[in-house]
Amino acid sequence: MKKVLRAKVPLLTSNGKTMVPIEIAYDDSEVVTDPISEISLLYNGIEYKGIGADYLWTDALADLQAKLPKDVKLSCCMTCRHGNMCPYGNKENQLICTKGITITSKADMIDLFDQTDPFEERAVASLDFCEYFVYQSDDYYTYNDFFYQLSQKIADK
Repeated sequence: MKKVLRAKVPLLTSNGKTMVPIEIAYDDSEVVTDPISEISLLYNGIEYKGIGADYLWTDALADLQAKLPKDVKLSCCMTCRHGNMCPYGNKENQLICTKGITITSKADMIDLFDQTDPFEERAVASLDFCEYFVYQSDDYYTYNDFFYQLSQKIADK
């Protein structure tokens, strides 16, 4: 069974930030054993699509990012260095914002979950965004596969 999520997401461009509609069509992961997701957005009159098989959408968002112009960055929680996944398992569209907390390893995320219930105060959706956005990079640990998936997509080009 296909589900569709529609939202607006900011793109960071050389001309500043612009909001664009984005659509994620994905298989219900509770029903389908090999889910497929397709993410599309319209930017400057061109439709860009990312395809993935990860039910958390990291590979589809990375595929979409790899297809966008080099000066255009998706700026949502999934692409933010503060957007971490749960070390005990996630469901689609679910991240933990660790703004204000230094995360250097998976062990730090485990400690966060063992000491608190971060879903109560820090739960965010994958396409959410805020003014504290910082794009993921090699020099900052994020417990989230987006940047790894993006690196793989770029290497495969």
